[in-house]
Amino acid sequence: MHGYSRWTAFREAGLWVAAIPVLMPIYFVVTTAFKAPGEAAGSSFAPPSSPTTANVAQAWEQAGGGTVSFGQALFNSVLTTAAVVLLLVLTAAPAGYVLARRTSRLSGLLSGLFMLAMIMPIQLGVIPLYVFLVDMGLAGTRAGLILVYLGLQTPLAVFLYAGFIRGLPTAYEEAARVDGASSLTILARIVFPLVRPATGVVAALTGLFVWNDFFVALVVVGGTDRVTLPVAVYSLVGRFSADWPLIFASTLIALAPVLAGYAFMQRTAMKGYVSTLRG
Repeated sequence: MHGYSRWTAFREAGLWVAAIPVLMPIYFVVTTAFKAPGEAAGSSFAPPSSPTTANVAQAWEQAGGGTVSFGQALFNSVLTTAAVVLLLVLTAAPAGYVLARRTSRLSGLLSGLFMLAMIMPIQLGVIPLYVFLVDMGLAGTRAGLILVYLGLQTPLAVFLYAGFIRGLPTAYEEAARVDGASSLTILARIVFPLVRPATGVVAALTGLFVWNDFFVALVVVGGTDRVTLPVAVYSLVGRFSADWPLIFASTLIALAPVLAGYAFMQRTAMKGYVSTLRG
């Protein structure tokens, strides 16, 4: 077994230096959230002299601007994120399987369209998209928000599933077809269990995007009681001033479920990322 060398210490020091730009914003959020309003006007680097949880309680009560409570916004985010992730997995996995196993010109054209959709910013089509939602009666509804998120995340999810499935051997699928299994049975009982790493990546990326998104939620459900956490937190920002301890306290509450979920699924998520990259 090799001992702790100077080279190891040098590499660890380099990693800590590289982590500073990531850790500093987290430090600012945590320390400012527990500072008194007067103390927050001082140095941003100084820790709170007398930590207080009053900002957290006040943020829970005031976030939402009177349109929705913070608890309701939290429920909206959880429900929307869970619905989008579930529906996306159920629809993108079959689409990725078809694109991966069929080599027709139509499959190639669809793959190109999915890749094109991945690089198109939502801001380019937000006006016709909102007009469509209004015409369909989906503007300001949770169903409309979920539908928009599905459309935004489907190209990437299909791309990941198709790339992973292409790396899987076809022997099991061919044996199942010989036994008379249908394509749906093969997908559900053979392919889908094998693509769990890709499913973990899709769920993680989609969940983070939906949970943190502000623009789409503001456009689709802004001003209603269906707003998500980012919109509720933004309501704390005043027109001419901002109470940063209150804003950072609400941000800390919004980050808590994400950090808890990452701690719970860290090992599974990392295996999924590595397996998908290899595939």
